[in-house]
Amino acid sequence: MKLKKFLAVGVAVMLSVGSLTGCSSSNNASSNEKVSSNKTTSKREERIKNNELIVAIGEEPESGFDATTGGHGSLTKVFFSTLFKRDKELGFENDLATGYKVSDDKLTWTVTIRDDAKFTDGEKVTAEDVAFTYETAKNSGSEIDLTMIDKITAKDDTIIEFKLNRTYSAFMERLAYLGIVPKHAYDENFKDNPVGSGPYEFVQWDKGQQVIAKENENYYGDKPKIKQLTMVFLDTDAAYSAVQTGDVDVCQINGNLADKKVDGANVVDIESIECYGVEFPMVKAGEKAKDGYDMGNNVTSDEAIRKALNTAVDRQKIVDGVLNGYGTPSTTGLEQMPWEDKSTELSKDEYANVDEAKKILSDGGWKDTDNDGVLEKDGQKAEFKLLYTEGEYRQEMALEFVNVAKEIGISVNLEVRTWDTILEDIHKEAVLFGFGSGDPSELYNLYYGPIAGGTVAWDNAGCYNNEKVNEDIDKALDAKDEDEALPYWKDLQKYTSAKGDAPYCWLVNANHVYLAADGFDFGNPVVQPHGGRIFDNVNEWSWK
Repeated sequence: MKLKKFLAVGVAVMLSVGSLTGCSSSNNASSNEKVSSNKTTSKREERIKNNELIVAIGEEPESGFDATTGGHGSLTKVFFSTLFKRDKELGFENDLATGYKVSDDKLTWTVTIRDDAKFTDGEKVTAEDVAFTYETAKNSGSEIDLTMIDKITAKDDTIIEFKLNRTYSAFMERLAYLGIVPKHAYDENFKDNPVGSGPYEFVQWDKGQQVIAKENENYYGDKPKIKQLTMVFLDTDAAYSAVQTGDVDVCQINGNLADKKVDGANVVDIESIECYGVEFPMVKAGEKAKDGYDMGNNVTSDEAIRKALNTAVDRQKIVDGVLNGYGTPSTTGLEQMPWEDKSTELSKDEYANVDEAKKILSDGGWKDTDNDGVLEKDGQKAEFKLLYTEGEYRQEMALEFVNVAKEIGISVNLEVRTWDTILEDIHKEAVLFGFGSGDPSELYNLYYGPIAGGTVAWDNAGCYNNEKVNEDIDKALDAKDEDEALPYWKDLQKYTSAKGDAPYCWLVNANHVYLAADGFDFGNPVVQPHGGRIFDNVNEWSWK
């Protein structure tokens, strides 16, 4: 889903006026600061008194609020209920569902839903609505892969049967993804005026500015403590300024802004599984991928290059210098996830080691025979491109990677692209990716050989293919559930990690950092994945 940035008009005007008043004399400035402070306090105190909140959410969804598209990330949880949801430990718990069972052949999943859930228009949520939601999403080509579903049947008002065309142990993730929409109210205008059964009821959408929601009085779960929630569309800098002036109460910021003291607000640092890493093309150049794009790279396909870079990169330096301390080093891309094999992590002694990296390259036949600072092997210079897209931290992380590579004799040339323009080179150049979904089947997307170079170009973009990994993934997906699949997800990591074939050089987990007005409490949010799930526990948010 493509997103578009907008500034809330009212806040933007306020910021412009504020910048003009800052040009007055020092006495007037002092007086203006007191007036501004009083206004800030007054505006926020009124919201606190009324249990109202204004939160900046960054980008506005161009396609609206249709939960069947599978987009909008955590925003879905404001207006819509899902069958299941992730708990605080990345397991699953019931939401609309009261339970499920899987047939012996693992192809039929039967879900039972509660009988007391209502949509915000007062109509009861039924199994027919669930079936309609999943059928609509499957037939409309939503952002979520539902190709494993063969048939969906509402057996009665509370029982839904999902028939699969292949075993798929990670199907729970699919059942926890889509917000359920009402069949009776779904039409071409639904995306602009959604009806759901989540903790909040949609009130209005002032396009380009804000969305207003109020407590859903029909909600079956714990009622939200915030009675009115206003979500404004502001970029990071504008949102940060708006919190300072009292026009916004909560916004996401980066690590660099987090060190700046803001009167009346505090920094909230939330752990994340949002991981960044460099993906390497794994085969030699010269062939076409199944999608028609050129495939392979004669430098990154050399194991010594990949292992040397994994050994040389100082992840802690990136955490301290780029994330400003708001994150943790990553060497597997799976830290904090229950399915990580801890034995595949690199210890602090096994990375940030330039001398060892140089030895790996030398032992691998890479030498600087012409003394130009760049190694060669069989007439091939140790040189390749690293493609990245605009986004928080990405350029800075890429530059640090380039600097370390240079130190060990590898020349990496940075190119900023859009995802559209990356596609033509995605199988032949290294790419800086961000991942972290809290779903073990992401390992299928990253490493499964048969999908390399297929219809989704960024799935296994480096065209990695290891028969042992493919076998483990097949066994994991063929398991009855995620618990039974766990040993296979863990086993494949001895090949996919830096200690194995090193198809990635993982860098860091970037925490999600927020600036929140004094007195605001997020409750107990889930560990944040790539893209964020801050709204998952929105009914716990409160003013203290």
